[in-house]
Amino acid sequence: MLIRNARETDFMNCVLIARKAWPEFKERESIYHLFCKFFNNTCFVCEQDKEIRAFLLGFISQIDGTQAYIHLVAVDPAAQRQGLAGKLYQKFFETAHALGARLVRLIVNPDNPGSLAFHEKMGFQPDLRGDIIKIDGVLAVKDYNGPQLHMVPFSRTLP
Repeated sequence: MLIRNARETDFMNCVLIARKAWPEFKERESIYHLFCKFFNNTCFVCEQDKEIRAFLLGFISQIDGTQAYIHLVAVDPAAQRQGLAGKLYQKFFETAHALGARLVRLIVNPDNPGSLAFHEKMGFQPDLRGDIIKIDGVLAVKDYNGPQLHMVPFSRTLP
């Protein structure tokens, strides 16, 4: 297994993995290209047998360099439950810390109990501010990502 920085040419593989991992997830796919091209120092892919099996897209805040953000992580369904996501997160934490970040933020859909549990296991804590609602027992920030797009913001301090 090899974890390396994403390259611009990796973006189509990221699109295909995201489609397989979350067929119902809708996002402008050009975002993968932008991340792989302009933020590749904080975006990573995981290769197994010379094939990309997982990726993490993140960046350091342009406004506050002590904060980093993970936009999206996806693992090919055939490679899930092998620890690839955890290894990608560790690489991001190390890189973000080396670049001066002390806090990592991300958001999770409250309808995704697996992701909520994973992020709590990774040391993230809910960071709820604003208009808080409960969705199927999960506290979330109302309209965080737009009308009816409620999310659970998380943060994690880097050592």
